[in-house]
Amino acid sequence: MDAIRNVLITDAQGAASLRHRLVASSDWDEVQHWCRQVYMPYEASPQGPARRPDSVLDAVRIGHFTLSRFSYGIPVHLREFSAEAGLGMVLTTLRGAIRHWSCGKSYSDTGIGEAFLVDNSRTHYRLDADAEHLQVNLTFAHEAMAGLYERWFGRPADERMWSCKFRFGGAQSSWIALLSYACRCITQMPEAVEQGPLGRHLEETLGMHLLTLWRQQLDQPEAATVHRLAPRHVLAAEQYMREHARQAPTLSELAAVAGVSVRTLSAAFREFRGCTPMQALRELRLSGVRAELLLAPQGATVRDLAAQWGYASFGLFAAAYRKRFDESPSATLYRR
Repeated sequence: MDAIRNVLITDAQGAASLRHRLVASSDWDEVQHWCRQVYMPYEASPQGPARRPDSVLDAVRIGHFTLSRFSYGIPVHLREFSAEAGLGMVLTTLRGAIRHWSCGKSYSDTGIGEAFLVDNSRTHYRLDADAEHLQVNLTFAHEAMAGLYERWFGRPADERMWSCKFRFGGAQSSWIALLSYACRCITQMPEAVEQGPLGRHLEETLGMHLLTLWRQQLDQPEAATVHRLAPRHVLAAEQYMREHARQAPTLSELAAVAGVSVRTLSAAFREFRGCTPMQALRELRLSGVRAELLLAPQGATVRDLAAQWGYASFGLFAAAYRKRFDESPSATLYRR
């Protein structure tokens, strides 16, 4: 999953990159302007007390597809996607959870590694995303997909197929493997993807994969899903982690802030995040140090940055960092 998580924001050497950055903003109008360019016209509204987004959008073209990495940074509700735009979407969840509404009270929830496919030109769709949501999206043109179908299968697609919207994928799925390959190509050979035959190859391969899944839905619709949006105490603990990561809060401290017992918080994290609270905190802290190493000024040292993040034992920190990122922190600092 690392290739997907880091696509569009790192270069081939693993350094931070703004090559594909379109917008990073807390202004609704600016964020929505770019979203409508990359996706299609739709209505977005914040959910809960946070009213301003903390949004980052990066995107690249792969043939007729647009691949983007996006988050609003707050809970949102999206609706009224434009049918006239003639576009559809594949939303692959990298963090948090998204509820995809089909019609009435029917919905599918996607967690980490799961995706949702919908042709917005042929069916109604809306979604709710929690505060932690982050996804890599593919936007596609209906006419291009219809032409690809007819070229490979020798006849037009059954119109019923385009109205199917469904969840698929998962951490060990062929979709994640294929998307990881595409993302590695984008990171390591961006010019070849944007301008050369490699981009056309990826366009054809991604399109055929999605069309094959679509065909299967006519005979084998997706199984019912379970509720996966994280409860309030998980979100509260995660918010506290982000605000106090440098102080390395304890598990008891996180539970107290969330207003639940340690046992309840741990069980909720395992169910909705696939890890323990302390594993989530460890990932947040190591990623924070890595981000600062990649942007560190001349003269900065690994030991000083680690100390600023509350690591008392430099040896233990370096070992954990190497295990997580497959390189030493000094190697990261050297590449900045």
